[in-house]
Amino acid sequence: METVIYFPHTMSITLYTRISEELAGLIASGVYPVGSLLPAEHTLTEQFDASRHTVRAALRQLQDLGLIARRRGIGTVIIAAKPKAGFSQSLSSLEDLVQLAVRSPRTIKQVQEVVVDVALATYLGVGPGTRWLKFSSTRGVDGQPPVAWTDLYVDVHYKGVRKLAREHPDQLVSQLIEEHYGRRIASVEQTISACAIPSAVARELAVPVDSPGLLIRRQYKDQAGTLVEASCSYHPAGRYEFSTTLIREQ
Repeated sequence: METVIYFPHTMSITLYTRISEELAGLIASGVYPVGSLLPAEHTLTEQFDASRHTVRAALRQLQDLGLIARRRGIGTVIIAAKPKAGFSQSLSSLEDLVQLAVRSPRTIKQVQEVVVDVALATYLGVGPGTRWLKFSSTRGVDGQPPVAWTDLYVDVHYKGVRKLAREHPDQLVSQLIEEHYGRRIASVEQTISACAIPSAVARELAVPVDSPGLLIRRQYKDQAGTLVEASCSYHPAGRYEFSTTLIREQ
């Protein structure tokens, strides 16, 4: 039986990402079970009304997620129903973000759909006037002051992640997007600067207004360099440490 594909009206993601998400969903639901083959490229181009280049980009994203393997003489084999972990265990891949999520679960304070103004858009690196799903949350453990306040801006295409983020407080939202939507985060750009903790955030973190802290901006991008998430995190002095190792070139 032919699988019917329907794409909701959205311009926030590329066609190959929408194809990747649809195929990832079909794999997760068992339409294409582990051990079976995906349809051939020419079949997918007709099925999705897309170019071969676009289909190959979608398949590459599924391959990067660990869902498929392309075997010469056989075809594209389904090797897993769920994506592999979003970050491998190496310092260069920012594994510290994953570990922070595990050690300091998220407590969501507010979720709302927002339109970013020019100033915020410039700071986050997004288009002014664009719509984003904003998560405001703290991180920490019970019985201790929070270690961070984060405002996370997520592509509105992923409205379903609102529920997932509450159900899985020890996972990064980027991991949830990878696991449930099949859009791979290929890079995270991070900028760290000193700051004075603003009044609204200071109350939530139980520190004096304008006390010293760290402001960390992160931009989560897919393999095409398209922004999927952007975040601003405030860390009071003494509650967070970020370490790097510099290696001398030979």
